[in-house]
Amino acid sequence: MFLIMSGSYVGQDLRAEFGMIPPSFLPLGNRRLFQHQVALVPKGKRIYLSIPQSYQVETFDKQWLTAHDVELLALPDDLSLGESLMAALALTSQSFDTDLSILYGDTLLTPPTQKDVITIAQVDSGYNWATIDENNSQWLATEDTNLTSKSQVVSGFFNFSSPRTLIRCLSQTHWNFLQALNVYHKALGIQVSQSHDWLDFGHVNTYYRSKAEYTTQRAFNELTITPDWIEKSSVKEHKIVAESLWFQHIPNELKHFSPQFLGEYTKNGKVAYRLEYLYHNALNELFVFARLPEMTWRQILLQMRTFLSTCYSMTAPEYAVTDSLETLFASKTEQRLKQFCQERQFDWTHPWTYNQHPHLSLKALHEASLQHLPTSQMATVMHGDFCFSNILYDFRKNRIKVIDPRGMTADNQPTIYGHIEYDIAKVCHSVIGLYDWIIAGYYSVDINKYTIEFSLADTDHLSDVQQLFLDTLCADYQLTAKALYAMQIQLFLSMLPLHSDDLSRQNALLANAFRLYNCMLEAK
Repeated sequence: MFLIMSGSYVGQDLRAEFGMIPPSFLPLGNRRLFQHQVALVPKGKRIYLSIPQSYQVETFDKQWLTAHDVELLALPDDLSLGESLMAALALTSQSFDTDLSILYGDTLLTPPTQKDVITIAQVDSGYNWATIDENNSQWLATEDTNLTSKSQVVSGFFNFSSPRTLIRCLSQTHWNFLQALNVYHKALGIQVSQSHDWLDFGHVNTYYRSKAEYTTQRAFNELTITPDWIEKSSVKEHKIVAESLWFQHIPNELKHFSPQFLGEYTKNGKVAYRLEYLYHNALNELFVFARLPEMTWRQILLQMRTFLSTCYSMTAPEYAVTDSLETLFASKTEQRLKQFCQERQFDWTHPWTYNQHPHLSLKALHEASLQHLPTSQMATVMHGDFCFSNILYDFRKNRIKVIDPRGMTADNQPTIYGHIEYDIAKVCHSVIGLYDWIIAGYYSVDINKYTIEFSLADTDHLSDVQQLFLDTLCADYQLTAKALYAMQIQLFLSMLPLHSDDLSRQNALLANAFRLYNCMLEAK
């Protein structure tokens, strides 16, 4: 039996940035933490995940947990750790004839294989950790711990060969879990195992450090991360050079919206550039996984409006190299859509059926959206990929930071200029188009020949935020709602061949273009 204990909500520091969610539901790598935790559970273990009774689990999260044989245990709110453990064990209806493994909900590590073991690790921060002292009769110290650089703290995994003995120890210590460990240790003995890959997400500082460590471990060869800077390189030299030049050449009025640029280098024959590493979340993770109040999204939108308006106020000089809106949308979309149809052997003139209703062909869908595209000819400073995954938010300073700009034209000429409408379209494809929900896997899609069945996760809690973004951007830039939807349709059709590595995701992006067309028809 393997129990992930996530029966209380995150602490106040994390709650300010993610809302009221249990620790196992925190975002990590565009997934929830529990998805990473479950992946490390030894095969053959029955898995349970405890949650607060008041927490409403999203339907698609429930489906994922069910598909991976994880049983949810809803526990009364505000229980102590020991009380929560007792309540969880009571709900499992297990006979306790086999061993019990416990993992804290804010912890990620590779579980040791021994029985009667707890994991320990060294720390460099002064939170209220439980520590191990082999020379003390109180083997596990839980209060007023004087941490040193050599202190060994309990890192969040426990295994007990005799769950019944553990329950007896809990009853003898008034349900105090850590004190019960001392009693269990005296009765049966507990060995310690050094954890070398422990990631702790229980406090705001350790969350961001652990997230950086996780990203570093799984970064592509083209990304190097240290506590101070992040270095990006690529065999596509023109792309890296364009991004680097964008950071170097944007006007001073925009520099506080980006991480500090730390230089361009040639490394192993490849061009690279460095930025300061910022311990912030990207907006896509907050939008999909957090539960932030509308007030917070209003603050974020205000910062995004300030960035966009500053870009919009800086018109391109006559000699500047820019793409036209027609190039950014229509031409590129038609080319990529034909490529997609060729690769998937679809006739782009064949009509589709979407959620049991007759619909347009892909050619007609593309052409219908063209009719509502904006026609602005004014070029200004542009980010070029101003979507949620490229916007970081600093809660302490209430400021956004942008990363990964496009920085070049369709024919690979470096430029900081373009059309603000394209940046607006990119924002909307995150907020209204729900692109990040699809990337995170929160959808159901089935395509059989030219028939689509498609649904997205319930996002009703975001409807006010979506309307706020739509109304504000339309008013700020004299755009119609139909124009915003039309630009999104173009973006989703254009990106289809770029997602050929994942057929299900590609199908969902295609289906979403039909969904957005229906929204465009309903818009005023």
